[in-house]
Amino acid sequence: MKALEKLVTERLYLVPLKLELMKAAIISIDELATILGVKVAADWAEQDLIQAFPDIANILLQFPLQNEWGWGSLIIHQTENTLIGHVMIKIIPDVTGLPTDAVEIGYQVAPLYRRQGYASEATKAMTDWTLSQPGMQTVTAGCAPDNIASKRVLEKIGMELIEAREKVLVWKLSRVCGKKFVGGVRSRSSVVSSQSC
Repeated sequence: MKALEKLVTERLYLVPLKLELMKAAIISIDELATILGVKVAADWAEQDLIQAFPDIANILLQFPLQNEWGWGSLIIHQTENTLIGHVMIKIIPDVTGLPTDAVEIGYQVAPLYRRQGYASEATKAMTDWTLSQPGMQTVTAGCAPDNIASKRVLEKIGMELIEAREKVLVWKLSRVCGKKFVGGVRSRSSVVSSQSC
């Protein structure tokens, strides 16, 4: 598997949140902004994520592949040159700690930038990149049952609801070798090369 590099979408830059950037974020958001050369939107990340930065840095230190992929990517608004959110990507390990063929995603966007398709644009780019990597077969996500906006994002990027628990809905997007299947229907626009299986 190759390391995650900066991804460019129609309106966004997705910059991998690797250990160097995580260390800057632990120092301060101003330090992170300086290294990235961007402005930072208020509430670009929820406080529980910011408080978890030291723990995430330890994970990135302990698991080299997770660091190569980063803790997902920071979402930078191209036109405004502003950090507006984050798409988390967590490699799911097996019982021995080795990576499996699955990852979990999550996302958050600053309130001022919601309902404009940024979460869908960023999350789709990350899931497409992930499923293009050799050996990667599954992307999962969870959201609260009453989080309508989050459900719309997951539906829009082609994820399928596979389980409804009391406090979380579990979503999945899988690849069949040679083709990506979206919500049980083959996506003509999202064919994954069979060489990457």
